[in-house]
Amino acid sequence: MKKALTVFLSVCMLAFGAAAFAACSQGETIDVYAPDGAPALALAQLMNEEMQFGSERRVEYNVVAASTIQTYVQGDGQAELCVMPLNAAAQALGKGGGYQMLGTVTHGNIYVLSAASNNYEELSAANLETQLPGKTIGCIQLQQVVGLTLRIVLQEAGLKTQIIEDVSEATEDDTVYLLNISDPATMINPTAEYDYMVAAEPVVSAKVKGTNGALEVVGDLQELYGGESGWPQAVLVAKTSFIEENAAFIDSFTAAMEANVQWLAEEGTSAQTVVDAIAAHLPEGTSPTLTAANLTKEVIARCAIRFEGAQSCKEEVNQFLACLSDVSGKDFSVNDNFFYAG
Repeated sequence: MKKALTVFLSVCMLAFGAAAFAACSQGETIDVYAPDGAPALALAQLMNEEMQFGSERRVEYNVVAASTIQTYVQGDGQAELCVMPLNAAAQALGKGGGYQMLGTVTHGNIYVLSAASNNYEELSAANLETQLPGKTIGCIQLQQVVGLTLRIVLQEAGLKTQIIEDVSEATEDDTVYLLNISDPATMINPTAEYDYMVAAEPVVSAKVKGTNGALEVVGDLQELYGGESGWPQAVLVAKTSFIEENAAFIDSFTAAMEANVQWLAEEGTSAQTVVDAIAAHLPEGTSPTLTAANLTKEVIARCAIRFEGAQSCKEEVNQFLACLSDVSGKDFSVNDNFFYAG
């Protein structure tokens, strides 16, 4: 009897040890990361309701500084799932097999402003060639994806561009001059030295409201690039090993992201609810860039939150990455297995 009890306890200990090892090897949580700002809206309902999708492991949502998002997919990757800019995902993950893109989640929140006193026509694909030569455009993140997307649009319109440091260098009537806006808070205003200013929501709407209309929106970079589809701005990626072992979870998670779009648009979903959901998942002591004051339904709509599966948007993504490569001189191309096929 004692021998049987000993054997039974040994089996139990081995089973417990195996279970503990399995839990440690796969982690106790499923870590989801997103950068603060518009991309975090893509997870707003999931965070508000702390959606778990029936997982035995707890799903932990983390909103972090946009400048750090790439660090969570480096090496073994702290993130099982991560929302991040497409260009960053392509460069960091596009050639390897550690992560796959599940789909696009935002499609551009960039607009063109100008002083209302300029009386400029609204920019369209049809009039860029006549409206912009000789003009100066101040642009946020000029050397990053915003500026590169602007340059794609100008290149497609057949316009000659030049990056300058000061508006005094804008001397030719056949060239569109681009300057970097390093501080949108102070450099975007009705008396700015630029003819046009390119900025992101919710700053754009806040500037128009804060200047009582002295600044106005005269262009939509999404429409100028891709019409109603916009451009693939942020994507959702997941660890390949996690996908392989959690196909049902992935299906449920992406379905929730699709439903999140409608939840954001519902009248019953207040701006404060959305902001609180984001704030609750930021590091302690930090505040979200979005506030209840600047996050109206119109601003949310202009952030173009929309989930599209990897296979549905694959061609669009590859085309955009090819354009980025062309204007930047860098290689943004990705392998075919970067796109989740489930």
